[in-house]
Amino acid sequence: MKRIYLFLPVFFCFLSGFGQNKNPLLLADSLLQAIAKIQSSKNGFYNHGIFPSQRGKHKLKEDDNIFFTSLIAFTLQNKKKELFAESRQLVDSICSNAVYNYSFYKNQKGMNTYNFWQTNPPKFFPNSTYLSRQGYFNIPDDADCTTLIYLTDTTLRKNSLWLKDKLSQHANLTTSKIKSTYHQYRNERAYSTWFGKKMPIEFDICVQTNILYFVYENKLKLNANDSATTAVIKSLILSGKYLRNSYFVSPSYKKPAIVLYHLARLLGEFKIPELEDCRERIKADIKRELRKKNTFMESVILSTALIRMGEKPTPLVYPANLEKETQKFVFFEADLFSPYARPALKFVSKSAIFATPFHCKAYCLALLLEYEIIMNK
Repeated sequence: MKRIYLFLPVFFCFLSGFGQNKNPLLLADSLLQAIAKIQSSKNGFYNHGIFPSQRGKHKLKEDDNIFFTSLIAFTLQNKKKELFAESRQLVDSICSNAVYNYSFYKNQKGMNTYNFWQTNPPKFFPNSTYLSRQGYFNIPDDADCTTLIYLTDTTLRKNSLWLKDKLSQHANLTTSKIKSTYHQYRNERAYSTWFGKKMPIEFDICVQTNILYFVYENKLKLNANDSATTAVIKSLILSGKYLRNSYFVSPSYKKPAIVLYHLARLLGEFKIPELEDCRERIKADIKRELRKKNTFMESVILSTALIRMGEKPTPLVYPANLEKETQKFVFFEADLFSPYARPALKFVSKSAIFATPFHCKAYCLALLLEYEIIMNK
């Protein structure tokens, strides 16, 4: 890993000085090579093919999860066809090494769902002397990791109908009823984040967009759960709750910029009739968020989101402290108590008392690569 950390400061200096008149594909190629250098090349704490990530607010701990690795594979695969031929081969290599690891995160009993952490044996909260020994914190498989893995591993397409049924089995009202949402949505048969039988139902608008992305990408027959999920998302958007209380409607992502990014990624790829009325609202809200004081990485994903919604934003200028910007960016937060939260106590979610932020430099570079390609397409 030492040569990677010697390489990255030089690379970030190169990015900071990159002019707008340069070929964006050359920059994308450099970003891709940097991503490849970060990917683990041998088995150790991180298996070969895993992208390192860290968790924590102050003292960071190395965290071996499949979420960021599958998310990077998903991002690169979506932009692969717009890269140089040699870069497309590198994407194939990166993704092949990533996909090889999926089996280590597969359901402990062999079902075709996947966990955030390794499962056989369970390695939850790695590098924690306390949490890793408390069975209570051994989380069940989740729809977020599972759908991302299905979207990036073509061998799993044959199981798509099975997963669709599995998602419905764990949707709201199938066996239990959600309590951690607004009262008006408690009777909606929308998809939940979790697969575990003992885990409370939880709605997360970002996770639900990933589920719908999986459904539409595989051209699966829509059912009552898809309709209910779409209805909840539409109501949250048109009522403004999706940004005003983003930390509550998306307990795993929390930030308005990240919620908008997920919605734009879904609607930029698929035309969903029930959500067409939301396009102008989302576009206007992205523009409004871009006018606020954001971190650089938030500006990156908001700009990408606006392009996906059909408009071109002002080109971004890379800051001199780009490496620090990527180090502090939090895309995902684990909030273990969010499924038990109540609307009257949503301020607890906002305070992030129980939230654990996760960082991944390689994913930041993947987001930059995505931005460069989509900005100059």
